[in-house]
Amino acid sequence: MNNVHRLLILAITWFAFILGVTIGCYNQITADPPEHFAIHSRALNYTDKDCYTKCDIELIVFGKILKNE
Repeated sequence: MNNVHRLLILAITWFAFILGVTIGCYNQITADPPEHFAIHSRALNYTDKDCYTKCDIELIVFGKILKNE
């Protein structure tokens, strides 16, 4: 009886752990991306416009001029 009780507790604990991890992963996958991702993406794609230079866009969005591009 003791082994059955121990196995039942282990099964319930394992199920709760897997359920929690599954719900956490689902929430992460279906969540909206953070706002700063959209801002950075827009900044990188906004250089087609003539009203701002690329340096102006980088200063506004990133706070500094990026040297890698």
